[in-house]
Amino acid sequence: MTYLSLTESQVKVLQSIDINIPQQLHQQPVLAKLIASYNLIVNFKAAVLDRKATGGGWFSLTLEGNSQDVKNALKDLQELGVEIFYHGSVPLLLENIE
Repeated sequence: MTYLSLTESQVKVLQSIDINIPQQLHQQPVLAKLIASYNLIVNFKAAVLDRKATGGGWFSLTLEGNSQDVKNALKDLQELGVEIFYHGSVPLLLENIE
């Protein structure tokens, strides 16, 4: 019997989250940097924004990418002070299994 040894970089995941970006970060491209830095696919499911930017910006998102990249991206968001509410992660596919 052959056992496959998979690394986190071989497994893609789809992570469903809600985030609240605090007002002090509204002028920064938080999500654009996240996408570029971690090569993620981000799907916006919903957003609630205050026109006057007096409160936080709420987003319902799915993040798709390599498992480790998604974890690192979420860690970076937390370090910025972004609130994250997790709704689950689903493995998508395996890459380059030898």
